[in-house]
Amino acid sequence: MNIESIDLNLLVAFDAMMQERNVTRAGLRVGLSQPSMSHALTRLRAVCGDPLFVRVKTGMEPTPFALRIAPSVRAGLSIMRTGLEGAVAFDPTRSERIFQVLLSDLGEVVYLPRLMRHLKEVAPGVGLRILQLPRESYREALESGDADLAVGFLPGLAAGFYQQRLFSDRHVCLLRADHPRIGRTLSLQEFGEESHIMIEPAGSRYSRVSLHSSTTTLIEQYLEKKGLRRHIALRVPHFTVVPDILQATELLVVIPSTVARFMMPLRHVKMLPLPFEVPEFEVKQFWHERSHQDGGTRWLRGVMADLFMERHPPCGALRVAPDLRA
Repeated sequence: MNIESIDLNLLVAFDAMMQERNVTRAGLRVGLSQPSMSHALTRLRAVCGDPLFVRVKTGMEPTPFALRIAPSVRAGLSIMRTGLEGAVAFDPTRSERIFQVLLSDLGEVVYLPRLMRHLKEVAPGVGLRILQLPRESYREALESGDADLAVGFLPGLAAGFYQQRLFSDRHVCLLRADHPRIGRTLSLQEFGEESHIMIEPAGSRYSRVSLHSSTTTLIEQYLEKKGLRRHIALRVPHFTVVPDILQATELLVVIPSTVARFMMPLRHVKMLPLPFEVPEFEVKQFWHERSHQDGGTRWLRGVMADLFMERHPPCGALRVAPDLRA
């Protein structure tokens, strides 16, 4: 193989195929149409003298040769990206960079409307790609460069990553405004007798021992520790369907207060304090060492801090330093 004859764009296409195992999705990942992506793979197969990917029932699987070269290709591309991004000062007013951010659907509700309005004003060419992955995959996505930033309650990333505290939050109960049995307050007995909705993020089923907790895991662990039980009538992977379900049923849902307040003006629902004390949790942004000095991701982290960091934390609270590594 003559390395000088390889078009770098072919290696970018190869890396995308290794991640997606699907020609159409890989093309979307790198901005190529399906025919263009297929053509790129055909050229690379000719250069390598190997099929690289073969069709199976579940999609496209890499050949042994492709699996051998994949780590080196990804590492090489990462080094070049880091070098090129660091060589030119990031200018948000002129940049067309697409940042990849790990968010839950709860995070999308809280952050995206305000963030997108801000980007339109100060960085109209900058784009975001929101990634929803199982919490267990966040570490790998940040380490590999598939994600630039992760935002949320993510105790699984507490070690080995830079982090910045944005704000503290607590859980509340959301239910239909005209609930037939619950008025302006919620008692412990009512909480236990009513049926509930639980939000289980896709691929992150509630686990007593998982470090990759969601806020759902946090509240369930707390209830279990206190010996409190509730009947879960419905488990859903996304929050976005919950307000409509609440209006049509008598179910309750326990969610972070920031999300509940955001939805209150839009839906015929009400928010009540929980009938027991639940510890607050911290929402942070996390990033890997590989992007710590990158001008673009530094700018994006600064935007997130400016828009969402608590300016007046509760008395006695300590703010995590902006660039403090756990």
